Amino acid sequence: MLQEANAIATKAGLKVRALTPGFGAEIMGIDLSRPLDDATAAAIRDIWVEAGLILIRDPQADDEAQMRLSRVFGEMEPAATADMNDPANQYMMTLKYDPADEKPRFQTNYNFGGHDRAGYIPWHWDQSFMPTIVRGAVLRMEQPASKLGQTGFIDAIEAYERLSPEMQDRIDGLEVVYHFITDFLQCRFGVPADLKALPRETKSGGAKYEFPPVVHPMVITQRETGRKALKISPLQAQYLLGMDRTESDALLLELGTHLTDESHAYFHDWQKNDMLVWDNWRMIHHAQGVPLDVARSARRTTIMGDYAVGRYLDPALDRNRAVKRIVD
Repeated sequence: MLQEANAIATKAGLKVRALTPGFGAEIMGIDLSRPLDDATAAAIRDIWVEAGLILIRDPQADDEAQMRLSRVFGEMEPAATADMNDPANQYMMTLKYDPADEKPRFQTNYNFGGHDRAGYIPWHWDQSFMPTIVRGAVLRMEQPASKLGQTGFIDAIEAYERLSPEMQDRIDGLEVVYHFITDFLQCRFGVPADLKALPRETKSGGAKYEFPPVVHPMVITQRETGRKALKISPLQAQYLLGMDRTESDALLLELGTHLTDESHAYFHDWQKNDMLVWDNWRMIHHAQGVPLDVARSARRTTIMGDYAVGRYLDPALDRNRAVKRIVD
C-alpha cells in the first residue's frame, strides 16, 4: 500500500518515508508556515488514506501549523473537556502531565514492565464507547518526555489481512458491545499481564462520565479502497452480541491478542513539535505513559466524522442525541 503513497507523493512533489513495511508514512517537503494549495492538500489526504498514519516532522511547527494540517482532513470538533481547551481556540486541546500538579487529571497511575507510569492508556480506538466515531486526530508534541512517552499504533487493515480465510469468514457480521471503562484493571482484553494500579495520595481532578453500552461491527470496510479492517477496541470491548459468553470471551481474547501483537506495531519516539495524524476508523493506538517524575505536553485537534455503523445497545436511544465527548 505504501507504493501507492509514494506514487501520490511523487506526483505532488513531496517525499515519503515508510514508518513500517506495511503502514504509516512520514511526509517531507510540506511547508505549513503558509496555507497549502489544493493539490498538496489532496495529496496529503490520499497518502493518509493509503498509509493510515502520517508523520510531519518540523521543530518549528506551532498551533497555526497544526490547524492548517488539521483542516486538510475535514472539519474539526471542539474539545468537550473545558479545562483542557485553549481559551483562545476551542479546537485546540492540551494533553499535559506535570509531576508538580496537585490535581492531576489522570484517574490512576499504573505500573507494568518494571516502570511506574502516568498517562498510560491501553490499546484502543477513540470513542469506541459512543455510537458516533470521530474520523481522526492530529497530535503535536510540544514537550516530549525525557524517558518513555512513546505512542504506539497498529493497523487494523493489516491485522484483518493476517487472519486466515476461515477466521475472516467466521467473524463476518459479528458485532462487539462496548462500555466505558476508566479503571484499566477492569479491561478484559489488550492490557499487560503485570499491570498494577498505584495508590493515589490525592484525588484526581478528572471528570466523571456515564455512557450507555454501544454496539459496533467487528469488521468494517474502508470506504475509499474497499479494504476490510478488524474493528476491535480492546480497551472498552465487553462481549460479542448474541453469542454465548464462553465462546465470546474465547474469540475476543484470540482476536484481541492477534490485533495487539506488538511485533506489528509502530512506536513513535517523539521529537519536539512532531505531528502525527491517525485514521481513527482504522488504527488502534496506545499511550506508553511517562515516569511519575517526567513532564510531557502535547496539543491535539480532533477531526469530525461518523462512519454511521455504530448504535446504542438500547434501541430506544437515538444514536445522534447530544452528549458530551471526551478524549480517550
